[in-house]
Amino acid sequence: MKPFKMKYFLLTLCILTMIKTNAQDQFRVLLFTQHDTWHYNTIPVAVEAFKEMAAENQFKFDWTQRPDDLIAKLPEYDVVIFMNANANFLLPKHMDALKAFMKRGGGFVGIHGTADGENDNAWFDGLVGAKFVNHPKLQAAIVNVANHDFPATWHLPNKWLRSDEWYNFKNMNLDKLHILLTVDEASYDFTAGYDAIPLKGMGKAHPISWYQEYEGGRSFYTAMGHKPESFKDKNFLNHIFGAIYWAKGDSIKK
Repeated sequence: MKPFKMKYFLLTLCILTMIKTNAQDQFRVLLFTQHDTWHYNTIPVAVEAFKEMAAENQFKFDWTQRPDDLIAKLPEYDVVIFMNANANFLLPKHMDALKAFMKRGGGFVGIHGTADGENDNAWFDGLVGAKFVNHPKLQAAIVNVANHDFPATWHLPNKWLRSDEWYNFKNMNLDKLHILLTVDEASYDFTAGYDAIPLKGMGKAHPISWYQEYEGGRSFYTAMGHKPESFKDKNFLNHIFGAIYWAKGDSIKK
């Protein structure tokens, strides 16, 4: 190959590589999970789904189950996803790292069991938007879209039939939360708990997904995502990707 052509070829290759690298790092997402009895089989399926999502949409993705990584890694990320992870195993130093992340404009995406937790933590419960109380047996139900004007719901039908654990909540500040999805309690048996004592639902307005501005950053939560099959459902994955896209806000690192 002639020197001129070789130089042109190398320059083109360099430019294409830079474009690809920059596109792949358009924003950075850290997934944090915790092992438990109820969701351990969901984690590996979800991790693979997030890897594919990152490759398809060209963003950087990393996964950890070590709380200390929240201290070491959060400063380098735009969005942190807590999937079935809550404040149970977070020490004050981990909470401080999460608070600093939100204060600098970070994005938080909470999935399913993140609203649960043995201990009340007012700041973390506020970050999620509510506190888990209980749920009936896993059932099919109708999910209603309360707000289509949001990236996590643009693609969804007005009524979405799916099977999941339908969480009941407390400590929900509806004045601050922007509700995206509700579940129709008339479409499933909300009293069917795991013993003879019937459960109580939340009534006609039963939120299961919302977003908010929180402590300088952006926070999103969805109660869905209990079973591994959720992370093979394109509608659900696009629900999460829309949340990630919104949560990153203007905090993208150059």
